[in-house]
Amino acid sequence: MYPAMMARYNISPETINCPCCPHNLVPEIGHHLCTKRRGLIPRFLEPFLAKRAEYKRLKKTATDPEWKARYDARQSALKWGMVTTFGYQGYKNARFGKIEAHEAITAYAREKLLQAKEIVEAEGFEMIHAIVDSLWIKKPGTTEADYEALAERISKACEIPIAFEGVYRWVLFPPSKSDPEIGVPNRYLGVFQNGEVKLRGIEARRGDTPPFIRAAQTEMIEILSQAKNREAYEALLPEIEAIREAYRERLKARRVSFWELAIAKTLSKSPSEYQKDSLTAIVAKELAGRGVRLSPGQSISYVITDAKSRVKSDRARALGFIDGSWGFDAEKYESLLIQAAEVLFPDPPDRFGQKKLLP
Repeated sequence: MYPAMMARYNISPETINCPCCPHNLVPEIGHHLCTKRRGLIPRFLEPFLAKRAEYKRLKKTATDPEWKARYDARQSALKWGMVTTFGYQGYKNARFGKIEAHEAITAYAREKLLQAKEIVEAEGFEMIHAIVDSLWIKKPGTTEADYEALAERISKACEIPIAFEGVYRWVLFPPSKSDPEIGVPNRYLGVFQNGEVKLRGIEARRGDTPPFIRAAQTEMIEILSQAKNREAYEALLPEIEAIREAYRERLKARRVSFWELAIAKTLSKSPSEYQKDSLTAIVAKELAGRGVRLSPGQSISYVITDAKSRVKSDRARALGFIDGSWGFDAEKYESLLIQAAEVLFPDPPDRFGQKKLLP
């Protein structure tokens, strides 16, 4: 959505707040955009947007699973490549960035989301959830053709292409840890009618989840994905509890390798710049002390050895330098396992916190 808006509205560092077009205002924020010359960023994005649209079309019409997967991988690579053009507008050290352009993009995004919401509700649909460029909507008796037609109406009204992704059998929005009455916008999991699973923001999807925890949650989700509705989902929860307990027993028996427990983190600064002794900072400083040169953006992997140790350096150790003389903090990893399982339980609040599972 963001790259499409940058191309559609000519948003680029050299087109924002130009001296020649003060009346072409951006919604809400008062910036304006040039209408007399095409910006560098829009010109760069246009061929990639067209190519991605074609790959998405080919994926939809392909009958060979191998080619379908190829088209999907190509459109995905183009997507993430284009998304970086938005991020760099707000990055202070970007050569082709400008914070006002970044602000203009998000202002248009808010306007388009509100326009889409109004169209959805005017057509009698219930809007369950929305975030940035996605809408989850519901209306009993609606067919895929109806959803396709609605997406086309939104595209025309908002002047931004929007695609119908599919109909869920069920979708689960876990609540915020700080307030069980509020969902976290970028965390959800669901299963489409064709059986495809979609995950965002939960442990099985995150890059910093230990492989052991990811494997446990993935196994649980594979079981739950068989459910056709809420009743079938809840009937499978005893199996999820059994899987959780089996993984807990492995932790207690210490039948888990250090590699399975490794947590990968990306450094946001150089080791010496960390002020707080987070586990990431402790391990980064350990590696620096061993002569490993680290820079912001690099990744490190570590194992939690004793999260409550009074000796800070004993709380976690770098994966590459840990040996059999060290153990791991089974209690800490057990808490991570329980958290990963609780995400999948819709109710009851006295055991797992309030969650909302939608058929």
